[in-house]
Order: sequence, then C-alpha cells, then structure tokens
Amino acid sequence: MNLNKFSKTLFALSCMFAANSAHAIEITYDTVDLPDIVVGEDLWQYTYTVNDYVFNTDNIFSIYFDHQLYSDLQNPVPSVNADWNLETFQPINSLSVAGVYDALSLANGASLADPFTVSFNWLGNGTPGAQAFDLYDNNFNTVASGFTSPVPEPSSILLMLSGLLGLSVFRKKFSLK
Repeated sequence: MNLNKFSKTLFALSCMFAANSAHAIEITYDTVDLPDIVVGEDLWQYTYTVNDYVFNTDNIFSIYFDHQLYSDLQNPVPSVNADWNLETFQPINSLSVAGVYDALSLANGASLADPFTVSFNWLGNGTPGAQAFDLYDNNFNTVASGFTSPVPEPSSILLMLSGLLGLSVFRKKFSLK
C-alpha cells in the first residue's frame, strides 16, 4: 500500500469514528481529588465541558447528584461564566432527593469557552463517575437527556493508525536510500 492510499484510508477511518460518536449534546467531566478540609470528608471537584449544542437565552442544563453519593455541593464562582447563571441545590438524603447543578443561559449563543465546575463531598467508594443530565428549552420542555462522560482519552484505533502511518513514512524514508 503506498503512502497516499494509506493516508486516505486513515482519513476515512477517522471520519467514520468521528461520525459514530456525534450526537446532539455532550457533557464531559474531569474529576479532581481535592485536599480534604474536614477530617473524614472526601472533597472532590468536577469540571464539566459542554459540546455540540448552541444555547439560547433561558436554556438550562441540569446535572443531578445522587443523594446517597454526594453532599455539600459548593456553588460555583459566579464570575467565571458571564453568560450563565449557575446554581446548586443540595441533595436531601432524608427525602431521597437528588442534588442539582443548574446552568441557565443568559444570552443567545451563551459561551461554552469556560468550564463549569462544582466541588462536593463524595460519600461513595473509589472515584466519582457519570451523572444524569437534562437539557431544557426556554419553556422548560426537555430537549435532551443523557449521562455525563469522562473526558475522552485518545482513541486506541486512531493512535494505532497514526503509529502505522509513522512506520510507513519511516520505512519509505529508509527504503529510498
């Protein structure tokens, strides 16, 4: 297989994988284990990134925190996301009510350039994971629902294909000598 044909095949495969992973809205998260302030608590932080959606004025996305796994949600710093009104509602264990991180867009095309963050006490074992979310329009109709996902690592197949491309270039370079 010559280099040009291999490059075209690599491009076609990467487009195919990108098309398979596309959907209406994607909320990814990165977790950070913060230093614990109070003995016996396990302080963590989620940093969310929102993709594949254009928010209009009064659109809301809500991320839910299981009342059995999360406590003490910290309100985000208001100055970070100027196009957003961010608020947290505490989980209520005695009533089995989930906590909520709400983000209300204040403008059409609200900026998604800044990450959304919230810190909390983790009551579970291991590392905190995916959470349910809903997206609402300005009439509070549900537009989309899903689960947050971890920040994706580079796809193994794309890494393998780029390695093969590098080997073919390396081979072609030394075969010309």
